[in-house]
Amino acid sequence: TRGDGITGEDVTDNIQTIASVPQQLPAPLNLTVRGEVYMPRDVFEELNAEKEAAGEKLWANPRNAAAGSLRRLNPEETAQRKLDIYIFNFQSGSLYEDGHAPKSHRETIERIRALGFHTIDLLCTTEKESEILSAIEKLGQNRDTLPCGIDGAVIKTDALHQRALLGETSSTPKWAVAYKYPPEEKETKLLDIAIQVGRTGVLTPNAVLEPVQLAGTTVSRATLHNIDIIRQRDIRIGDTVIVR
Repeated sequence: TRGDGITGEDVTDNIQTIASVPQQLPAPLNLTVRGEVYMPRDVFEELNAEKEAAGEKLWANPRNAAAGSLRRLNPEETAQRKLDIYIFNFQSGSLYEDGHAPKSHRETIERIRALGFHTIDLLCTTEKESEILSAIEKLGQNRDTLPCGIDGAVIKTDALHQRALLGETSSTPKWAVAYKYPPEEKETKLLDIAIQVGRTGVLTPNAVLEPVQLAGTTVSRATLHNIDIIRQRDIRIGDTVIVR
């Protein structure tokens, strides 16, 4: 895993249970790739339905479910979670048997896909700023149709020699920038206001909401902070509120 950027957890045995990870490459290649493990939405809903039927605590969202599944001590349990992985970057090593050096990010992704890994199909290569913005907008409009949740898009320099010139800091590549979509918002009903008593006796009002699905999580409670916030915003039981 990524860990602190230098040291992470060794989850090799669990990764090898993911069906889309090739167990053998067509040639003896030594390469390092980077990707994101995820639990598909339909699998998350299926497994949460099983948990509910068994009276077990439900997972909050697919991201937490994937992270927890990847850390299971028994790989057989991880295999039952039906995880998947998208490889999104070639880090280093050899992609070809003859030692050919790839020249672009697009070429590396196409080669990685040919080797049997899952890659993201939504890849757009352009030199025009307007087309970059258009691709970001299109991805944002279609994000609910993807098998996994996303919160943004990444714009990368395609030419690998330019990446080498730009370099990177200790934590961030200078050849990539992330665009984050606005937070998801939904309306729901305020059913009640419950007072929570803290360890030191502080009273905190909490909104009890009609459950609403938001960013892969079911939201049924939210803090109202204090009585001044309630008065300023004229928050009343029965109100329709926006959850972000």
